[in-house]
Amino acid sequence: MSFMMRETVRRSWPNLYHRPARQDAGMVSCAPLTPHCAMPMFTTIRPTTPNSPALNAQLAILTHAHSELMAAVLGAVQPGMATADLADMAREQAKKRGIGLTMRTNMGFPDDISVCLNTQAMNAIPSRTTLIKDGDAVKLAVCGTDGAGAFCVQNWSMQAGTILPRRRLLLEHARACIDAAVPLCRPGVTVSALAAQLGKSALEKGIFLSPQFAGHMIGAEPILPPMIVKPKSWFGTDHVLTEGTVLSLFVLAHEGKPTLTERGDGWTVIDRQGGLSAAFSHMVRVASAPQVLTGAYPLHA
Repeated sequence: MSFMMRETVRRSWPNLYHRPARQDAGMVSCAPLTPHCAMPMFTTIRPTTPNSPALNAQLAILTHAHSELMAAVLGAVQPGMATADLADMAREQAKKRGIGLTMRTNMGFPDDISVCLNTQAMNAIPSRTTLIKDGDAVKLAVCGTDGAGAFCVQNWSMQAGTILPRRRLLLEHARACIDAAVPLCRPGVTVSALAAQLGKSALEKGIFLSPQFAGHMIGAEPILPPMIVKPKSWFGTDHVLTEGTVLSLFVLAHEGKPTLTERGDGWTVIDRQGGLSAAFSHMVRVASAPQVLTGAYPLHA
């Protein structure tokens, strides 16, 4: 992966390129390093930082409105429309619901949302000349704020027009990975265990999760540490989930082992091998009974 690719993905919204965390002060536990477990031998354990009750109340209101926006935009997807038409609709729906779209204002992305088709993995820029074709897999990423210090994000994938079984299966398997991880969003569960569950689900479904993009914490900032990945190296940092933390639980799933690269626009990430991908995310509040804050939508338009 080139330096430009790393820097672009690092700044990309809504999911950042993961670099191994530094060791911080905290509890140190031992975990055996086995072929089935990538955990470091010595792991620093730190708690995640919970959002305040007031902020979580804001997030509940914001994510409800944001889910309505997502449902409206995804419900409009159809073959023949331009990807820029979806961006126009997102702006209209955001204004109607009092949501500020943050991809352009907070991250410097060229548009207010991202719309990827087929082999475009992340960060494709909406265009008047890019038309959705029959059977296309469409990936939508929308990030928003209430303007009062709360942020939300959601990714969703669906197929437009004719249902193509191969693409439909990838979408179903990718969404199943997210659904299987939600019950683990409980106090006391480690972030590495959550990442391991995502990997286990992908393995069972025969799909590959992108190692370059991962979920994260969210609340008063659009992206908060830690990333939802396994610690790396002999001395790693892991985190234990605490009540009131909100996660952006995310997967970017591929049919085969991905080889990602960046297009000349400085943003769009594609699979060099031409493989299809699907992206899904949910915002989840950590609790004894985890609360999914964002909506679920059809996989077919």
